[in-house]
Amino acid sequence: MKYIYLSGPVDPFGINSQSVRAELDRVRADDPAAPVTVVLNSIGGDVIEGIAVYNLLRAAGVDVIVSGMAASIASVIACAGRRVSMYANSLLFVHHAWSFGEGRSDQLRQQADQLEEADRILLASYAAKTGRSEDDLRGLLDGPAGEGTSLTAERALELGFIDEILDPAQAVAACLKSAHSHPTNTHKPKEEPPMAAEPTTTTPVEAECGQDPKNEEEIVEVEKEIEKTDDKDTRLTELEKKIEELTAKLEAAEAKLAAQKKFRAVTAAAAVTAEEQRITWAEAVAKHGFAKAAELFPTLREEHMKAEFRKGSIR
Repeated sequence: MKYIYLSGPVDPFGINSQSVRAELDRVRADDPAAPVTVVLNSIGGDVIEGIAVYNLLRAAGVDVIVSGMAASIASVIACAGRRVSMYANSLLFVHHAWSFGEGRSDQLRQQADQLEEADRILLASYAAKTGRSEDDLRGLLDGPAGEGTSLTAERALELGFIDEILDPAQAVAACLKSAHSHPTNTHKPKEEPPMAAEPTTTTPVEAECGQDPKNEEEIVEVEKEIEKTDDKDTRLTELEKKIEELTAKLEAAEAKLAAQKKFRAVTAAAAVTAEEQRITWAEAVAKHGFAKAAELFPTLREEHMKAEFRKGSIR
C-alpha cells in the first residue's frame, strides 16, 4: 500500500491538481497498479481546484482516509475514494458554495448564478457517493442555521458519505505493518526548503560555556585532588576556592552565550521582516514552501487571501 498525505487549504499553493498528479506519479513510479490511500486533512478552499483534484483521484482509483477534517470542497475530494474511511474523532463539514464579490448589479447576479451552479456540482458529487437524492442532500448544505452541517464519523457513515470508521490505534498499527511488509515503500513526507543555516563554527563564548570541555575536565581533576591530599583541611579550602572561581567563569560564559543567541534571534527576525517587504506571496511560497511561508509571512498570506476574495473566487 502506498500513501499520499494531503493537508492544508485547497488552492494553487496548497492542495491542487498539479501537486496531487505529481504525488500519484511518484508513488506509482515502480508499480503503476499499486493501491494508493490518500490521507486527507483540509478545511477546503477553491471549488474549481477541488473539483479538479476530485476528478483526478476518482480516475486514479484511490482509497481515502479523513484523518482530521474534510470541510467544504475537501468533503467532495473525500468522496472521490473507492472506499472512504474516517477516524472515529474526525469530522466532515458540508455547506453551500459562497464567495465575496463586488461590481455592478448584473455582475453580482452572474456571480449568484455561478454559486448556484457550484452547488449543483457539489450535490452531484455527494449523490454519486451516498446514493441519496440531491433534494435530500440540499438540506445538509442548508444546515440548522443556514450555515451548513458538521457530520461526525457515525453520522457520515449513516448517510453514506463514508464506508467505515477507523480506530486511530488500529489504523497506526496497520500502517506500521504495511510499512514492514513493503520494504520498497520509501515514501517520506515532503521536506520544506531549508532556511539559511546558522553558522556552525564554535565561537569563543561557546568554548567558554562547555562545548569545549576543558572547564568540566579541570573541575573533575580538582575534585580528584581533594580525595588524594593529606593536608585535607588546608588543601580542601584551596581547591574549593578554585572550583568556585571556575564555576563563576562558566556561569559568566553561559550568560554571554545566551545574549549572543538572543542577538541572533533578533537579527533573524529582522531579516524575515525585511524579506517580507521585498517579495510577493507567490515568491515566498516558491522559496520556502507553503507551510513555512505561512509561518514566516502571515501578513503576506492574509493579503493574498483578501486579494483572492476580491477577485470573487468561490469557496
